[in-house]
Amino acid sequence: MIPRFSAIGAVAAALVLAMVSAGSLVALEAPNEALQARQAPQKFVPPRTADGQPDLQGIWRVWNLARYDVEPHPASYGVPAGLGVIVDPPDGRIPYKPWALERKKENFAKSRITFPYDPLKNADPLAKCYIPGVPRITYLGWPFEIVQSKDFVAIVYEWMHIRRMIPLTNRAVPEGIDFWGGLSRGRWDGNSLVVKVTNLSDWTWFDMAGNFHSNAAQVEERYTLSTPDTIDYEVTITDPDVFRRPWKMRMAIQRQRDARLLEYECHELLGQSGVPPTWERDWDKPLVIPKE
Repeated sequence: MIPRFSAIGAVAAALVLAMVSAGSLVALEAPNEALQARQAPQKFVPPRTADGQPDLQGIWRVWNLARYDVEPHPASYGVPAGLGVIVDPPDGRIPYKPWALERKKENFAKSRITFPYDPLKNADPLAKCYIPGVPRITYLGWPFEIVQSKDFVAIVYEWMHIRRMIPLTNRAVPEGIDFWGGLSRGRWDGNSLVVKVTNLSDWTWFDMAGNFHSNAAQVEERYTLSTPDTIDYEVTITDPDVFRRPWKMRMAIQRQRDARLLEYECHELLGQSGVPPTWERDWDKPLVIPKE
């Protein structure tokens, strides 16, 4: 005969086990909302200036290989291989018109480093210290500083101390005047600074590989602070004279903490290398666009 207390204990144990099992099942079926909330990615809220706009101020730098070639490219002398920064078209290639693609190939061939090296024979405008233009100066490799006010965003580049003023008001754009750095007009679109650049000289390239545009090019930049130390930089290029359709690049710009802008005097350094301070300029020869 089983003792009475043993039977009662067995029944109680079975009841507790059933309750625990049921509770575990409920716990498995009902999601832990607090845990989900902790695991869900938090949307970044950028800091604000006194005017209430996203605060992009600081020293920034791009760490990629776009300065060599914005398209996918193999390694060559002095140039590491790269995957490119073009996100549209999906193949990562610039949608050149047929004549323009041939011109790009000529630019590439005339900009390769040969020995003895003579920068005056290099087709890349940057080899002669000409202003890089936009967007090339952004990913040229030198740092730059962003300063903001209510009506302006200023970008100061370490390369040759180039200063770029971006009005945030509806300031008129003069017609028929080209500038090496173009003319920039900005606006805020939510958390993004959108800058439209027009009046670009056709003497500026996109990189060292000969990728180029005409003076009909228009550039739209978007600067979006995605983390405290990262700006998502997106730039769309439109040029109906050279490209079959608009195309887009995207890259990250990284904050440089404990850093400041230093000196880079390109013309002085060019002179120190033995290049005379004066030579025949030929930028008054416009790019010839063939008739279609």
